[in-house]
Amino acid sequence: MVPYKPRVAILVPGGIGTGKFNTGIPVLQSIIQLLSEQFVLTVFQFHPVNPGYRADGFELQVIQNRGSLFRFMAFFFQFWRRHRVKKFYAVHGFLVWSPGFLAVLTAKIFNLKSVVSLLGSDTTSIPSIQYGQLMSPFRKQIIFWTLRQAHVTVSLTQYMIDLLKSQGFVGGNFKVIPWGIDQRVFNFKLKPIHSPARFLHIGNLAPIKDQVSLLRVFKLIHDKIPSVLTIIGEGQMESQIRKRIDELGLQNFVTIHPQQPYESMPAFFHNADVVLHTSLSEGQSEVVTEAMSCGVMVCGTHVGLMNDLPECCF
Repeated sequence: MVPYKPRVAILVPGGIGTGKFNTGIPVLQSIIQLLSEQFVLTVFQFHPVNPGYRADGFELQVIQNRGSLFRFMAFFFQFWRRHRVKKFYAVHGFLVWSPGFLAVLTAKIFNLKSVVSLLGSDTTSIPSIQYGQLMSPFRKQIIFWTLRQAHVTVSLTQYMIDLLKSQGFVGGNFKVIPWGIDQRVFNFKLKPIHSPARFLHIGNLAPIKDQVSLLRVFKLIHDKIPSVLTIIGEGQMESQIRKRIDELGLQNFVTIHPQQPYESMPAFFHNADVVLHTSLSEGQSEVVTEAMSCGVMVCGTHVGLMNDLPECCF
């Protein structure tokens, strides 16, 4: 007899079969693959997938309509079509706006369980760089309503819950469950410190990652000890970052690589002595988790997982 597997709908803004090398959000793809072993999954994604991508072990329905209203209507229609044939047990939205909001609303309409996962930008407001979903008063109220109505809200870190409370949020049923790591891939290796010391930074080249501070910090380090810095990432600030490297006289000591295949990342960690992490805010930061799993020291701002670590790690 085939064992019974509850049917679950998962709503994601993107991250499945997207980006270079179909990498998307690797840990999200891994989580969905693992969940598919225990549940019958239908994933509704609000971002187109790369040509040729095929989901393995779960159904993937892409909702591409432009504009929130038409996108929401398209989702409800696709959900209803499937639900009337075989009932869903629960709806899980990753990122509060809008997948989490739709998950809670759908669960209320069809009398189902609802789960919302916080990812980072949905708990943040940083006006100086125009970042964070809580910057909009209207969206802030929707997010707060969603979190109060969800049966369970999963937060990657306590840091995100504290951010919400600092914005006036009260209530909610929170569970802190960080994203894990595949230690078969990101395996621990002991190694001596290199000379010159090898520093590594991985992240989108964007204001939220604050590579301006990264370069300022590395300049201070480089003035004290022989050292080199490898940056892996792409984004809107690349030209500004390259210009800043030149201004600081670091042309021969800083190397920028474009985004790399996920399976090649352990080699970069194993070649590094220290990961520098300068984000202004993070949900968790998989880079920190991956670095520590590989045995690399992490020096970073007090956000995401770095905020949650015990004092013995500082």
